[in-house]
Amino acid sequence: MRRPSRRGTAQVPEGGGAAVVRSGEPEAAALAGDPADPLHAQALVTALGVRAALDAEFRALLDAWWRAAQSGAGGEAHNSISGGTQSAPVIQARDVSGLSFHLPPDTDR
Repeated sequence: MRRPSRRGTAQVPEGGGAAVVRSGEPEAAALAGDPADPLHAQALVTALGVRAALDAEFRALLDAWWRAAQSGAGGEAHNSISGGTQSAPVIQARDVSGLSFHLPPDTDR
């Protein structure tokens, strides 16, 4: 959203002047401040939709972001700890890769 709009018109200020394509940032901030408000969500959808309709490069980037977000969506994580007392850190997570732990040797044994 922070990339400047390349072209198009979406909002013309009163009294004429240059048209402005909304970035969507104010709408995203409003939604972050009150994520349960459907009006904020709709305002963001509208701003991004208008911008995507008028800016082909933005539309391509938004589509790529949406596909990436969908590919990581869904699925479940089922974490279970059993076997008594754990003497080391326990991490519960989903989709972790490239992670290693360097713990001191267990001297309690």
